[in-house]
Amino acid sequence: MEAGSRESESNPTRGGAVSEDDPAKSPPRPPSDPGKPLASPARRSKEETSESDSGRRKRKRVTDSRVLPTRDSASSGSDSSAYSSPLREPKAPVVPLTDEDGSVSYVFTSDKAAVHKYYNDVEKYDAKMARHERLLTSGRCSITERYTLKDTEAVITYAKSVLTLSSYQDGKVMNQCTGIVVEVDAVKNSAVILTSAWIICCKKPLDDWKNKEYDPEAKVNVHMLDGSVVECRLMYFSKHYEIAYFEIPQASQLQILSLESNVEFDQDVFLLARDTDLNLIYKRDKVQLVDPCEHQHNHYQFVHGPIPECGTGGALLDLSGKVVGMLFYKLPLVAFIPSSLILKCSIMWQRFGQLARPQLGLKLGTLGFLGIPRVDFMSRNFNISSGLIVGEISAKCDAEKLGIRAGDVIFSCQKNRVSSIVQLENVLLGVGEKHLEKSNDLSSEVDVEIGVFHVRKRTQSVVTLRVELSDHLEVFHSDDAC
Repeated sequence: MEAGSRESESNPTRGGAVSEDDPAKSPPRPPSDPGKPLASPARRSKEETSESDSGRRKRKRVTDSRVLPTRDSASSGSDSSAYSSPLREPKAPVVPLTDEDGSVSYVFTSDKAAVHKYYNDVEKYDAKMARHERLLTSGRCSITERYTLKDTEAVITYAKSVLTLSSYQDGKVMNQCTGIVVEVDAVKNSAVILTSAWIICCKKPLDDWKNKEYDPEAKVNVHMLDGSVVECRLMYFSKHYEIAYFEIPQASQLQILSLESNVEFDQDVFLLARDTDLNLIYKRDKVQLVDPCEHQHNHYQFVHGPIPECGTGGALLDLSGKVVGMLFYKLPLVAFIPSSLILKCSIMWQRFGQLARPQLGLKLGTLGFLGIPRVDFMSRNFNISSGLIVGEISAKCDAEKLGIRAGDVIFSCQKNRVSSIVQLENVLLGVGEKHLEKSNDLSSEVDVEIGVFHVRKRTQSVVTLRVELSDHLEVFHSDDAC
């Protein structure tokens, strides 16, 4: 429309020419012909809006990239106690004009001072709108993030048990993680927080099967939700499962989350973690039907995520608010260790002060992920419908010596059928627990009986492996070809 075109040529807020001077000191000029018609008396026309998009886009880059503020910026405010003026779009100074065909359109008034004031008011309105869009309460969640008010209330309640931890070595920040409050002791006025041993890890190879270095003497602080910082004490950590427990003093007022041992593939879950500014990270997700990569531990399961590195140690919850796993920052998917393994480790530590796990020297995958037609073929022909596929074998381990090869299928352990890696890990921890009931000596070896389908020979056998027990990381040796 001609009036809209002339308006945009003279007004920088409408995408027109911009004065080289400060707009506040050199206000935009009114249209050269105020008698030209406008599309609407109360709102700008679509033509004006489209022509103004390019001019407004720079301001939109600021307002569309809202980020949650830090605690300092969130608590700071204006020194003035006066209320701001109401947010109202300026009304254009227009008058009706009847055309020859009887239709009515609107034109700017011939009062140039009124038109000039209108453009100044538009500038002020746009600036005020930009400030409004940066408010914490502005904007709504996207369509894919919608949830009910009941969901919101529940998540905010659960989030009170999710905190941030930071570790320090020689006075310098080493790592930052998320933690889950899982226990309170009213007598000691303390709480126990579960997190990843990554918080005290000072050497982190990309390969989970290689040695990591930890600093148990590192200073670790918990960042409470009220902004206070409390130094906590390391109680126990596992190098293999990368879990750690810390005691928080003077913290019996904290709320806890319960651990749930059951988690299924394709189950609906949600992630809760915190960033370095204590801002909550929340996402609905599903447990993925995938196996770990060759450089990742057998016991990992996965969700899409994503989370930042500081989200490691965060909670994976079922829809009832029970913790079914603890998160780890991994690529390409976010990993988690199921709560069943965490609970098993916790019980052993409380009973014996250490963890005993037989080390088989095997990297494994899940037979069920091969696809239904192939599993059906194995079931019909070899009576094998579930189990774990051997991916790699640690050089010179007992499994290799006894003829187990890559591609073979482990279908049982200690006479228990196993269809998932987590099931196998729970059986192995049970073997370690029985050993500790008899002896605290971890230098001895134990027998582990496994059922094996030898895929090349197409035969089944039961093999007894003599393996080491350890409280440390299982290191995979691949110096020699298997």
